[in-house]
Amino acid sequence: MADLVSKASVHAFYVDAIRRGRNTAENLQAPTSERFNLFLDSVGEGTPRTALDLGYGAGNHTVAMARAGYRVVAVDQVPSSVLLGRLEGQGDLAQRIDVRESLVEEYTIDRDFGIVVAKDVLHYLAEPDVESVLESAVANARSKNYHYLEVFTSITRRSTAGRLRQIEGEAGYSPESFQRLIERIYHGWDVTLLWDEHAETDSRTGANCFEAVRATVITANTSA
Repeated sequence: MADLVSKASVHAFYVDAIRRGRNTAENLQAPTSERFNLFLDSVGEGTPRTALDLGYGAGNHTVAMARAGYRVVAVDQVPSSVLLGRLEGQGDLAQRIDVRESLVEEYTIDRDFGIVVAKDVLHYLAEPDVESVLESAVANARSKNYHYLEVFTSITRRSTAGRLRQIEGEAGYSPESFQRLIERIYHGWDVTLLWDEHAETDSRTGANCFEAVRATVITANTSA
């Protein structure tokens, strides 16, 4: 049986890591990946120049989209002052970013965004909340829209002592159940679904503390 980790303690961990600019096993401070950069470059003409970054973390995806000319709404439960401080003195770049301090599942998507990004955040939510967030994003996609998601499935976490750990209320998708969810919610969209084995190492023990199958979802609503 796995040890249960409270959501409050997970939130506190990430608030501390982001405030201190501290890296973690999942490499919070990493620059945007080549895969994401190619996705951003591939967004077609006629797409609204607006973007939503759900769970922006250190803010690298938010900044990349703003530099590409998008007006970005950046949502995370970490203190907004951290990203706002990073944007000080950045002129036009700062003007293109609207930072919202909120849990992802409590943010209301009520407008059309050309791009929606959710990287390494949705698996922390309860399954009904994941479905609600994605359904809302799709329901408000009224033009040419592109969504980029990275979501962990089949998660195994271990403590330093090697004990199994599970975060309170988090989604427990298998690759198969997550694929069914995506196919249902994004029915009629162009969908690319990529899978990667993923592991993170505890620097203190050298053992894997996190193993999962990561789904990268790239969807396009180009028929609007």
